[in-house]
Amino acid sequence: MNLILDYPDTATFVTTRPSGFGNQKIVTQQVEVPVVFVQNTGFSRGNFREQIDSDAICYPDFKDDFIVENFNRLEGMYILEPLFGAGDDASWYKITSVTINRDHLLDNTIDNIALALKKTRPISGVS
Repeated sequence: MNLILDYPDTATFVTTRPSGFGNQKIVTQQVEVPVVFVQNTGFSRGNFREQIDSDAICYPDFKDDFIVENFNRLEGMYILEPLFGAGDDASWYKITSVTINRDHLLDNTIDNIALALKKTRPISGVS
């Protein structure tokens, strides 16, 4: 008994591999996926420094071919989601955890997939 969700946003899912030079990454795949994207930006101050922190939650279309193919490998992938016309440099997130939610009582089907995201640095080579 899954309700049809409206996915108003589109995010670019980016897979990478290490380049062999420090912490640099090489982009191996870029895929556009319909999503529901919810962001929270906060400000904190401590230890004589100020920090802007941003967390987000992303609900991808769980019937999308890319999500179905990579459902158990989404942690560690990157998402590019430029909201409100923000530049690409300020719109990068890393997937820190994945929660696959099921309707266990009725038909044991997937209701949604929730991705916990953390703000990160841009990756070069993504267009």
